[in-house]
Amino acid sequence: MFGEIFLFELQTQFRRPATYLYFGSILIFSLGTFATGSLPLAEKEHINAPYVLALWCAAMSMVMALIGSSVMGLPVYRDIEYRTKQYYLTYPISEAGYFFGRYSGAFLTLLFIASAIIIGAYAGTLLGPLMGWRYAGQYGLNLVSYYLQPFFSIALTNLFFIASLFYGLVALTRNVKVIYSGGVFLFLGYFLSFFFLMNNHNSTVVNLADPFAVNGVMLQTNDATIFQKNTSPISIVGMFFWNRVIWSATGVAILFFAYSRFSFTRFFSEKMGAKTIADAPLKTTTFSVPKVQVTFGNPYGRRTLVSLVKTELLNLIHDNYFWIIFSSGLFFLLISFWMGVSPFGVPEFPRTVILFEIFNDTFPFYIFLFILFYTGEILHRERSSGFETINDTLPPSNRLLNGAKLISLLILSISLALIPIISGICVQIAQGFFQFNFAIYATQVVVILIPRLIGIVLLCYVVHVWVNQKFVGHVTGLLIWVAMFFLNKSGTLDYHLLLYTYTPKFRFSDMDGLGHMLSPIIWFDAYWLLFGCLLIILSALGYYRGISSTFKERVRLAFRRFDVITRRVTFIVLIAFLAVGGFIYYNVSYLNSYLTQNEQAFRKVVFENSLKRFALLPLPKVTSIKLRVDLYPEKQQALTKAVVTMVNQTTQPITQLLVDGDELTNFNIKNNGQSIPFTYPLIYTRGMFNFFRPRNEPSEYRLYHVIPALLPGDSLHMEVHSSQIYKGFSNDTYAQNLLNNGTFVQGGLPTLGYNAAEELIDPFDRMKYHLPKRKAEADIPQNDRVGRATLKSGPTIDLLKLDITVSTSADQTALAPGALIKRWTENGRNYFHYAQTGPGTYMPFYILSARYAISEDTVQLDHPVNISIYYNPQHAANIRRFMAGYKDGLHYFSKAYGYYPFDDIRLAENSVYQKKIISAATLNAYSEDFAWNAHFSSLNQFDYIYFYTIRTLAQQWWRFQVAPNNTVGSMIIPEGLATYCALDLLEKKYRKNNMRNIILDQLRDYNYKRSRLNEQEHPLQTMNLPEQNGKAGVVLFGLKNLIGEDKLNAALRDFKNTYAFKNKPTYAGNNDLYRHLRKYAPDSLKYYLEDNWLKVTRYDNKVIKATAIPIGKGRYQVTFTVNLGKTMLNENGIEIPVKTIDDYIDLGVFAPNSTDKKGRQQTNPLYLKKYKLTAGNNTLTINVTGKPAYVGIDPFANLIDRDANDNLKNLN
Repeated sequence: MFGEIFLFELQTQFRRPATYLYFGSILIFSLGTFATGSLPLAEKEHINAPYVLALWCAAMSMVMALIGSSVMGLPVYRDIEYRTKQYYLTYPISEAGYFFGRYSGAFLTLLFIASAIIIGAYAGTLLGPLMGWRYAGQYGLNLVSYYLQPFFSIALTNLFFIASLFYGLVALTRNVKVIYSGGVFLFLGYFLSFFFLMNNHNSTVVNLADPFAVNGVMLQTNDATIFQKNTSPISIVGMFFWNRVIWSATGVAILFFAYSRFSFTRFFSEKMGAKTIADAPLKTTTFSVPKVQVTFGNPYGRRTLVSLVKTELLNLIHDNYFWIIFSSGLFFLLISFWMGVSPFGVPEFPRTVILFEIFNDTFPFYIFLFILFYTGEILHRERSSGFETINDTLPPSNRLLNGAKLISLLILSISLALIPIISGICVQIAQGFFQFNFAIYATQVVVILIPRLIGIVLLCYVVHVWVNQKFVGHVTGLLIWVAMFFLNKSGTLDYHLLLYTYTPKFRFSDMDGLGHMLSPIIWFDAYWLLFGCLLIILSALGYYRGISSTFKERVRLAFRRFDVITRRVTFIVLIAFLAVGGFIYYNVSYLNSYLTQNEQAFRKVVFENSLKRFALLPLPKVTSIKLRVDLYPEKQQALTKAVVTMVNQTTQPITQLLVDGDELTNFNIKNNGQSIPFTYPLIYTRGMFNFFRPRNEPSEYRLYHVIPALLPGDSLHMEVHSSQIYKGFSNDTYAQNLLNNGTFVQGGLPTLGYNAAEELIDPFDRMKYHLPKRKAEADIPQNDRVGRATLKSGPTIDLLKLDITVSTSADQTALAPGALIKRWTENGRNYFHYAQTGPGTYMPFYILSARYAISEDTVQLDHPVNISIYYNPQHAANIRRFMAGYKDGLHYFSKAYGYYPFDDIRLAENSVYQKKIISAATLNAYSEDFAWNAHFSSLNQFDYIYFYTIRTLAQQWWRFQVAPNNTVGSMIIPEGLATYCALDLLEKKYRKNNMRNIILDQLRDYNYKRSRLNEQEHPLQTMNLPEQNGKAGVVLFGLKNLIGEDKLNAALRDFKNTYAFKNKPTYAGNNDLYRHLRKYAPDSLKYYLEDNWLKVTRYDNKVIKATAIPIGKGRYQVTFTVNLGKTMLNENGIEIPVKTIDDYIDLGVFAPNSTDKKGRQQTNPLYLKKYKLTAGNNTLTINVTGKPAYVGIDPFANLIDRDANDNLKNLN
């Protein structure tokens, strides 16, 4: 009977409209994604790259889990629901035929639906270039095997596991609700494991523990270049192969376990404890019937409504599966809150803002699914229980029944909104953290969660009412939600007036709370809640009680119900909705401007076509800036008056100046009190959503006409008046630099010259708009005359004198580079005057203002240096670590590289909206979510606060004394040298033998980022990407290991003395640094510089085997074989093995690791020596005193190794 059951199930599934709805939805979703390229791609990664297709199959098979629950859960439950047991128990049907026939038919249907994943992707790659949505060059070879291989190796396995799980659960429990709990367990369990695995460096565990193989795909491509990702399919080998085997076997095990427990008799029997009418004893009772007068007025309606709401809530409370799903989510929430975030392996204190960032990033999708499921359950409960015919005859009106269900769901949503508060406070108390930010808790619940959860309830409810089929309603609601999420995340459409329940992006801050973003979020909340009221009306019009109804019947019924009162209420709500929407539109698209992704790209094209001709205009050099900046944080305003002195150091007269006033509301430039005439060289057309703004709008660029011309050698004293005043609010976060508490501005000055950073960067987009291949500033040759005469910080920047006066609110402190000359209060405002006391400063510079607490100290060098740390009073836990870093760094760096030329060094806490680390002369700033709240509990944790403090301090030598020129590779000076200096000083703190893990962190970061480069990696000589900063530090640290600290420091001191505080060309570049390093390196070791600086070299060293035998008197003979491998990147980006190697490399034998008196882990070398090794296997025998535990080649990871984890091996 297997064949008959199988065919019957197949016919049943393919007669269901839901099957084609699922297929069509997945098809459209995949097609749209690949046609528009709305994927998280690297710059040169093909949209249809095999790696992308593999990741798409893995991710979409996760989305298919909900569809799988409908397709696989219904076949056996259908027979219970429709009471067909009489037929199956009387027909000659075997249990195996029934069980596997149903399963096979449903699974084949699921595969048919899933085929839309690759059909849609393939069709999208054809449609995208055909419709002009994407440039054809963004798609690679469209081989059918690229689609079939990941579908059969990834998606098929995932779907089999999902199908077996859901089918088996229903077969065992005879309850369709188990699908929800099973799905939620799968969903939450997966993300919980993902959460843990991302903090686990064991690739085997990460690979095998992932049922959907998402991590396996990513791990397999971690070391792959863009070329390899674009051309090489995923390899089904190693741990990835075993992942597929394990989870396929798990699916088989679940399926056959369910079958072994399956029984016709038990499956179709009544539930345990259920009694039939015949079972009940007959009783005879005599009673008189009272006269009853029944009224159905308002009191009856109120009592009935309360009673119905209580009934619905009690049904939820008494539902075991409700508590299973709820408890699993709560458990996941508590675990996530408890784990928190742990940068560099160091946990942060469980601050309220951190907990809600975790919640807002992870849990909205879970809550949506939870509400979606139980909306279906509550709305369809009568039909599921067979009570619909009775319910249809009862006196309560449709509005009462509909209202009761809706109110119970709203109560559920509000209750869910309280869970993160209770959970957060419990976790904080359990971890001994008592800084409860109740203002943030209240804002999160009242402003963020409750409005959105109410919106979710109303959306789910109206979908279920009008779809009127529980599982189809689930999938329809999910597809709507996923589509909005996808449109917003990809940037395809992120206009929040059109995305239901969406509001402007925001971040909670300990310094500023929700700040000025509170107002726009409340307006959007009101807008969507009013729209939700329209959804309530729509659900009331379509609500149907009874057995079943068609969509046409519900439409006809809705028109009959749309009476005068309903029309009036709808009109009032609609007017209010449009009024609030109009106000939001006025702010977002009239006072401000919203542009789609395509409009932003097209504006970049217009920018380049219009202004590129001004790129070669001669520009003056700025030599002095005198600023007066008035900050009004409570108004999000900054007013600037400045005198900027510029000198024409070119050989040409300057008659025109291109000036960019980006982010300035207005600015005016004068010379000798007279406004300089200007024109607008760049006009933009308005965005499609800004149709009340002028059709053509001038950009922030102005072309000033210098009259008379500024001749070579002449100077110009330019008077600048500017304002930064935000009007209304925007579609997304705005005024991030002008918070109520946490202002961060760059002086309010317009910039001079053509800004190539505003060009369209993506090479495929440039081809699409017929733009020439872009030559990045980072690729300017090192012998370029203009590049060597220009600083990296800008073509108009020179060594300058800086004088800044800042005023701010009475309760705030303003900070700027330089020495604090004077501080005073006037008219209820605080004033601060800063001036540069040294030989000058290089850009950039910043101004900060906030309500700070201050910690101060002084270091005595050749002159006293004041150390000041400005911080949020609640974030004082690590001030001691910051202060120790500054003290140690000032002492060591001034001794190693020359004196510190300033009188001050300051560190300030910055808002969460700014970069994590920002440097200026005498002033560093860390954002509040970096380092301030690290919770160190062990001496073995990496003290990244100390590391980054001394690294940013080192830039006072390598950025603000020696400024890099504007040629390729010059950023190795401020970034690579600063990293080396931090590693060097860290070694003095931890000692040489304990640096391995710290260096490994730098290597892991480099190897990870290397695999994601958008272009072929450059050698350090021409490094042009920040991803190479860590590598540069490790290479210099390895050089120190070879030539010694004194020689390397002497080379760097010589380099610094040659280029410090230069105010005329030529400025320092990569080749200048290399020349000094080579000068101090012995001839026998110059190979290291040539291999690691001039070429892209990676080692592949490993210990093959190692043994030790005792030879008496506590001595051991250790024999071990090491393999030495080295590759170099050729001009085609392919790593070529080096056949001839003759390198000095450390070999060591180590005793077991120990801990010192303070509890810090110590590495204990018994033997450590440099050997000159050749390529291939090298075997050594060494006698040591003391019991050895392991051996190593390059044990402290001083070389750039492909995988330094195999450099050590335990002894047998």
